[in-house]
Amino acid sequence: MKQHHQVQWDNIVPKQILEWEDGPEERAVLLVPRFRKGPLARWLQPRLKRPFMRVSLDEFGSFVWKRIDGRSSYSELHTAMTSHFGEKLQESDERLQKFLTTLQHNQFAELLMPVDEDVAETKPA
Repeated sequence: MKQHHQVQWDNIVPKQILEWEDGPEERAVLLVPRFRKGPLARWLQPRLKRPFMRVSLDEFGSFVWKRIDGRSSYSELHTAMTSHFGEKLQESDERLQKFLTTLQHNQFAELLMPVDEDVAETKPA
């Protein structure tokens, strides 16, 4: 994610924008619509035998995905991830940032940044 300014990750609040289900070994499987916009999404998508592509997440990704609720901040997710995986997780900060950036890039999740600490509203990061 190349940007002109440094993102303050601690305040970022990820929010899921896709449906998902539990897969084998309690791993999250994201359900990505084959068509997202336009007439194909409105007309063809509901008629398809398999309207969703399935994206299976690994152990780390599944752990984080299941905790993305639109209220938990990056720092809360990072703390939960490092306490759960401990030594098994290498470069946790960079890995979580890359994962969340990939989710946003693929339109699987939004990264929101609180507008004001006293206001509950958020805006896209």
